[in-house]
Amino acid sequence: MPRFLRKLLSVRNLIFKPKAGSDEIAEERWTADFSKPKHARFDIKSESSYDANLQKFGSRRCLSLGIKKTRCIAWVEAPECRYRDQIIDARVRVDAHGGYAAAGLMFRMVDDKTYYSFLISNKGYFRLDVLRNGMPLPLIGWTELPDQAAAEIAASHAVDFTIIAYGSHIVLLVRGRWVAEINDSTIFEGSLCFTAASYDPSGDSLDDARLSSLLFSPVPESGASLYTAETFLESLTVDSRITEAAALYEKWSASPDIDPRCRFRLAETFTAMNQHKAAMLELRKAWDTPGYKPQQKELLLAGRLAQQLGLASEAEQYISQCFQSDVDTPEGKEAVTEMAKILYACERYKELKDYCAEAVKLRPDDPVLINFRGHAYWSLKEYKHAAAAYDRAFELDNENGLLAKNAANVYEVLGKKKEALSRYLAAGRVFLRAGNYDDLGLLVPKLFSLGEDSQEAHGLAGKWAFGIEDWKMAAREFEKADALRKKKRSRAPKDATILYLRALLLIQDGKRAEALPLLEEAASLEKDYPLFRFKLAENRFLLNDDPDDSALRADLEAALALDPGGGWINNFAAQLCLRKGDLESAEGYLDNAASALGDVPAIRVNKAELLSLKGETGEALKLLAVDKADDPDGMMANCAGNLLVRAGRYEEAGEYYRKALEAAPDTVEYLINRASCLIELGLYGEADSILTHAHSIAPSPTVLELISYVASKKGEFSRAEAACNQALEMESRHVPSLLSLAWVLINLGKEKEAWDCLARLDELDLNKGAAAKREELRARLDERRYTTVPCASCSRSWKILRNPPVVQGIRLFAMPPENLPAGSCVDCGKTWCIGCAKNHLDSSGRFICPVCGKPLRLVKDGLKKLIYDWAAENGLVGNAKRKRGRPRKNP
Repeated sequence: MPRFLRKLLSVRNLIFKPKAGSDEIAEERWTADFSKPKHARFDIKSESSYDANLQKFGSRRCLSLGIKKTRCIAWVEAPECRYRDQIIDARVRVDAHGGYAAAGLMFRMVDDKTYYSFLISNKGYFRLDVLRNGMPLPLIGWTELPDQAAAEIAASHAVDFTIIAYGSHIVLLVRGRWVAEINDSTIFEGSLCFTAASYDPSGDSLDDARLSSLLFSPVPESGASLYTAETFLESLTVDSRITEAAALYEKWSASPDIDPRCRFRLAETFTAMNQHKAAMLELRKAWDTPGYKPQQKELLLAGRLAQQLGLASEAEQYISQCFQSDVDTPEGKEAVTEMAKILYACERYKELKDYCAEAVKLRPDDPVLINFRGHAYWSLKEYKHAAAAYDRAFELDNENGLLAKNAANVYEVLGKKKEALSRYLAAGRVFLRAGNYDDLGLLVPKLFSLGEDSQEAHGLAGKWAFGIEDWKMAAREFEKADALRKKKRSRAPKDATILYLRALLLIQDGKRAEALPLLEEAASLEKDYPLFRFKLAENRFLLNDDPDDSALRADLEAALALDPGGGWINNFAAQLCLRKGDLESAEGYLDNAASALGDVPAIRVNKAELLSLKGETGEALKLLAVDKADDPDGMMANCAGNLLVRAGRYEEAGEYYRKALEAAPDTVEYLINRASCLIELGLYGEADSILTHAHSIAPSPTVLELISYVASKKGEFSRAEAACNQALEMESRHVPSLLSLAWVLINLGKEKEAWDCLARLDELDLNKGAAAKREELRARLDERRYTTVPCASCSRSWKILRNPPVVQGIRLFAMPPENLPAGSCVDCGKTWCIGCAKNHLDSSGRFICPVCGKPLRLVKDGLKKLIYDWAAENGLVGNAKRKRGRPRKNP
């Protein structure tokens, strides 16, 4: 080849250097160019939950990620090159729009389930995680940034950081200062991504959010930002040359420039992560800094870490140094108490007793110190002093149930059962308030042994059982508590909480009517507690299905007055307004609910209902069209099914109900809805199977009434009757079951029993819909029992029994009133009233047919009974005493 051609080829190869393949490890120094997408190396594309694009910021261009919903993590990958050892220099900026967000880089990314992630939040913290095969592992939890960097990121200013990944070593720098180092060999190579996360405004971290559902944020108002957070990668440089990575790692691995305060912050993080050895190592490295003197807070932390690591002598040394340097500081005071903990852990009880005697002079109101004094007395079997110490500790900290429990243990040993039970109950109340069912459960056997005749002991045990969802035990203990209360001459006032929980147990068993008086009583005892009034209102609605019920309105208004911003109360108020068609008020309540609860599925469901009632069913379905991950309980799919049923689109509705059941297979509401949809499609067999499954999960009158309906459609009337009777055994006033049973009995020819059902319905206060169904039933029963006989000439008619009893013949000596029947023609069969037949008499004065001239006779016993009843009423039958004058006429 000619020499000039070889030179030309060499120059060409320098200009057009081949890119590393996706499986090759690149060694290069590369700076991202954000001028155009094709130069950036990043696969810049947007998804439904975020937007990715290049933007101009000042005189520079950057890569931006705008996240549209909270509890979401998004990334943009640079898949072109894979790196192993590398130095990553980057600058990020976070605009959380008043919320909580973070930005950073994923590196050594193998796929979307295996990578390292480094994030810096707008709250001034950083973290490092590794995800392997979808399993997250925090390497460094949220750790405070150096002061200046924290202030910059909080003010939405850009922050520079460096990641040094060399073999299994990862070193992190922020604004050129060392902040952390970790050794992890999970992943050694992979690509790079710009990543961002938007958290719940309450501050849940990524770890907490991973297993939570991803929820869409509310649709922004006009002029508001489309995003919950925006993050910007303003610059990025990667140097993957191994020599450079090794050199920079060596520089920082033994650098005297590392700020001991950064090591202390890292030690605090490792302590919170229960990595005590790593935390202690960071403290010791901080103290090795030339000229650095350990601070009190560091000595206090070291003492606690040493205890966790079983280094008692070192712990004692650190704690002594801490409080000896200045006992009046917060750390010095804590160290005084910490020393008592060390002595107790070492079982040096005599020393602990003597130490606490002096220490309480310095900290007389420290419940922890006094509790350790009680431990010393207990271990030395000085029980009276121990009881006094524990009582004093609980007096100082009455929200620490363990202190009361300690006192109870001592009184039990002393044989003072009354005092022991009193302390156990006090401890139990504290545990219950804190939702600490584990410690409360440990007390329950003591409550049973010492408080067999104690109303409060059984009530507390019942509350614990309710909390752990042992419904049978809860009901049993509540009954015992009530029975004990009734036995006392001076009855203690009822416990509103127990009444409320008993009501919830009845509701769970499908007995809402029985629960109603308990909820009413609970609300009357605790008039200022909004939850009780809200649940009472909700139960009234679910029981009677009448949004205009005056009692329901009063309860809801009271609940709103007590808690105007209550999310669930406002949500319920919105539901009632939707039922009444008051869309404007419903929208206001939903806004209040969303402000309190956020964009939870329940709020989104009611917003969709609102759109549907406005005639925007398509928009409503769009609002509910979310991924399975965003609807973990199937609530939105169920709502979409309901909207489609209302529109008569049953097959489409069935698909949505199926999706809802995929998310929550044993949700009875979804099973009922799907079965109802199948009934509309005439698929009674499949509907029957689903309802049977629902009944096996949670028997209720509602499910049984539907089973009865399906059985009737299948011609299984005896089974339908049994289902209704079973439903009424559960709730004797269940209106739908009474109505269904009456119709089933009609089909079985049991009209007398059907009339009994109607009589039971007449005793109930029914809403408009149920009352209309009752009158329909009454009309049908009347139709089957009675027949109407019209006068052939005028508009008069008579309602008579189809199968009347035989009426004995009577002889009349007076003319009945004109509105009664004269008789039916023996020839043409027409019936005439006396008023129309009175001018058509034969020679003997008997009625004859005006058409045929044939005699009229009272052939039908039903017509005879009308005449007989008139005669009996006027004393003209049998041995009744004859009255003087003409018999009175009917009005």
